[in-house]
Amino acid sequence: MNEFKVLSILPRGAGYPMTTANICKVTQLGVRDVRQAVSILINDHGVPIVANRNGINTGMFIATNEDERNIGISAFKSQVATMNARIRAIERADLNGWELALKPDIERLTDNVQRNQGA
Repeated sequence: MNEFKVLSILPRGAGYPMTTANICKVTQLGVRDVRQAVSILINDHGVPIVANRNGINTGMFIATNEDERNIGISAFKSQVATMNARIRAIERADLNGWELALKPDIERLTDNVQRNQGA
């Protein structure tokens, strides 16, 4: 059972979070399997697994207090905001004119590269 493998190695508390890569190494599971197991543990079993995505001490852990829970919630809110901004940009994108609009920038960059290579 992949969920049990992941749950058994996830640290309790934010002190020593584990990256997905490390979880994969320890459990011998692929990235998709680890992510699916984490999703099942959170959504189906209510395990408060969160991730610290900022600073040096990044990775997943099981939240043990409100401050730790908020670390994970703020990271997810930030991710959702970024994804919503991308959705809005794609919705506004000109399906037929984006290449023409980008052409002057491409030409300028190409000229800069050619000048730098000649120098």
